[in-house]
Amino acid sequence: MPDSRIITVKIEVLDLYPTQLGHCPHFNLVSSQMMTAGSEFCEISSQTLEYPDSVVKSHLRAAMLLDCVKRIVAGRPVNAEVVMVDLLSPKGFLKSLRHGIRHNYAILLNGRKIYEGEPDIEKAEASLAEAVRSILKG
Repeated sequence: MPDSRIITVKIEVLDLYPTQLGHCPHFNLVSSQMMTAGSEFCEISSQTLEYPDSVVKSHLRAAMLLDCVKRIVAGRPVNAEVVMVDLLSPKGFLKSLRHGIRHNYAILLNGRKIYEGEPDIEKAEASLAEAVRSILKG
């Protein structure tokens, strides 16, 4: 009999995100990855062309991490929540103190730091994959 319990994973990506993007419900690459209706058709999204590449890449990294989790989970009953936290916000500052984050990029999984350092997506995905697999094994 297969295990039918639903596992919840909360992935917090601590990076440098402009506060304005965090308040704009129309531009959120993670939401569009999850098929939020209308996010790709909003006129406000065209404003992202004015942002530096580093800002847009920070959102793409979060979307890539979500794709990584989807590949690992592969149909198992898992609720995955991705939270993008700006390190320069009060919440980001407190999290960096609590978890001893000294770089401008880190990933927390269920409240535990699993990656910190330069935003190297391959290393971050490897750390995330290992941590999610250990949670799935129970």
